[in-house]
Amino acid sequence: MIFIFIVLLSGLMYGQEDKKIVAKIESETVEKQLKIKGTVTNNTPTYEELNYLLVSIKRGGNGNLSNNRQSGKFSINPGETKLLSEINVGLENKDALKAFLYIRDEQTQKLISKDSLEINQDFFKKKISQVEKEEAFELKGLTIDETKTKVGRDFYDMFYIQYSQIPDKSSSSIKISELPTRGTSGQINIEIDDKIVYSFITNPSDDYLKEQLVNTLRYIKEFNARKNLIKNEFIY
Repeated sequence: MIFIFIVLLSGLMYGQEDKKIVAKIESETVEKQLKIKGTVTNNTPTYEELNYLLVSIKRGGNGNLSNNRQSGKFSINPGETKLLSEINVGLENKDALKAFLYIRDEQTQKLISKDSLEINQDFFKKKISQVEKEEAFELKGLTIDETKTKVGRDFYDMFYIQYSQIPDKSSSSIKISELPTRGTSGQINIEIDDKIVYSFITNPSDDYLKEQLVNTLRYIKEFNARKNLIKNEFIY
C-alpha cells in the first residue's frame, strides 16, 4: 500500500512539473544557410499571453561579429505549440554561432523559459592580440566571451543583449572571463583595457545573475565616466 501511494504521488508530481511553458530552438542547415526557428509549447491548462526574444550572434572566420534580433508579443492556448519566429544565417565552416530564446510573462516580465543553441563555441574565445593592431581596431568596442561554464555563458548572453542596446557604449573592448574557484563555483571577471572593473562568484539563479548584470553595467558606466574625466583633463 505504501509503495503504491509513493508511485501515485510521484506520478502526480511529475505531471505537475511537466505542465509548463517550454521554449525550444530548432535548426536545420541547407546549402550553408542555417535556419533557426524559435518555438514554444504551452503544457499548462490555461491560456497564456507572453512575449519572446530570439537572438542569434555570429562570429565569422575573420573575427567580425553580427547579430539578428526578433521579438514580440503572442498568445498561446493550452496544449498548443507555436512557431514564434525564424532567422536565416549564412554559416561557413569556420563561423561560430550562438542563438538563444527567452520567453517572459507579458505583465510581470518574469523569465518563464529559455533555450539556447551553440555551433563552434570555441571560436568565440579568440583573444585580442596587442600586436595585431588591425584586428584590435576591428574588435574595438565589442564584447569578448571567455566564459567556461553554462552559468558563465548564460550571464554573457544576458549582458550582450543589454549592453548592445546602450547607445553610448565604450570604445574599449569588454572581456567577460571566468576562473575556477574552490568548490563548484567560479568567478566571473569583467575587464576593460585589461583592468578588472567588477567580479563576482557564479550562481545559477536567474535573479542572482540579473542582480550581477545590473552591478556590471553600473561599474562599466562608472569606469567609463572616470576614464573620460581623466582624458578631458589633458585637453587644453
